[in-house]
Amino acid sequence: MITSTTGRLLGVAALGLTLAISACGSTGQQPQDVEETPHGYVEGAEELAEAQSTIAYATRGAQRLRLLDLRTSAENEIGLSVGAEQLTEDGRFVYVDGGDRTLEIVDAGVWTVDHVDHVHYYRAPSRSVGTLSLDAPVRTIAGFEAHTTVGTTDGKVTVLDRRELEAGKVAKLATIDSKSSTPLAVPYAEQLLVALGDDPRRPADRIVAMDAKGQPTGAFEVPCAAPRGWAVLRGGAVFACADSFVRVKLEGEKLAAKTLASPRTPVASDGFGYRPRSNEAAVADQAGIWSVNAAKATLRYVPATGRELVAAASPADGSTVLALDASENLISYDLETGKILAEKPLRAASLTLDIDRAYLADPKAQVIHEIDYRDGLRTARALQVTERPDLAVEVGR
Repeated sequence: MITSTTGRLLGVAALGLTLAISACGSTGQQPQDVEETPHGYVEGAEELAEAQSTIAYATRGAQRLRLLDLRTSAENEIGLSVGAEQLTEDGRFVYVDGGDRTLEIVDAGVWTVDHVDHVHYYRAPSRSVGTLSLDAPVRTIAGFEAHTTVGTTDGKVTVLDRRELEAGKVAKLATIDSKSSTPLAVPYAEQLLVALGDDPRRPADRIVAMDAKGQPTGAFEVPCAAPRGWAVLRGGAVFACADSFVRVKLEGEKLAAKTLASPRTPVASDGFGYRPRSNEAAVADQAGIWSVNAAKATLRYVPATGRELVAAASPADGSTVLALDASENLISYDLETGKILAEKPLRAASLTLDIDRAYLADPKAQVIHEIDYRDGLRTARALQVTERPDLAVEVGR
């Protein structure tokens, strides 16, 4: 993508060339006009006026991924070379874990580019980019900006060039040894935030800034016992540790890390839930929900007495938080008081949010529930799908 700044530089270069030709004047020919590449242009993609939100889902073990367009309810099928056992997404790419040390990467063909003061929405043909063979089963996947990282149970992290994925190629840049049982590296601000330890049999105990080759950049090193859940938000990247949270933020041209107030109970290993282009994310622990604001570096806690929570997500409205419990109920809590504002039984296996709706997959009924989380958990649509959505993620949002 060529930005407006790049476009201006091209325009200046073109002007310089025009003046040089005019000064020579030997050919008598007029120079051709040079058209500036429009801001936001992406070759091979169509830019649209709204987000192209899509649910990517699969039946467990099936060698196909289905893409449900949430605007039209139309479905598209992508054939896979692996049987799907787990799905992970990074907003554009869907990473299909076959459970046999093989990862297939699918370009969903829908994505959003966030420039903070404005956004661009794109659509291109969906396709399988290719597969990645690994030495051990997959444990973590993180894709953002220029890199995608794949952590495996042997403590290694494989670094991929995400911009090459956009071009349809799987290109490996490096392998990083975490020297721990925590294979995690989160791409952020053109660097990698890597979980490191000193014993391959034990969890990592710190987060270190590294380059794509696995070399420390010297930006920071911060304690984080057994890091697990993470989120990249507008106000920085956040990590859930066993007894604390860490916020990493780009301040000017430098990364800075801050440890947030320690939780009252150990943070469970469930990942963060959050909507795109926001500063708030939530994670469920053994007794309630932690909501973190990355921009303000603050935490709030909501107890869930008598509930076994399996997932949490933040609508980023500063006042509520959503959770899914083991009885398959969706619950909306007041962040300030902990009061239950609304509750709905949905038999849901997954929870994802975008800027307007929550989506929950019901495999038995073959339905994707679309919930208006701002309106008392009202069901906006019940989208019938072609196959069991045992695994479901949202892309394009």
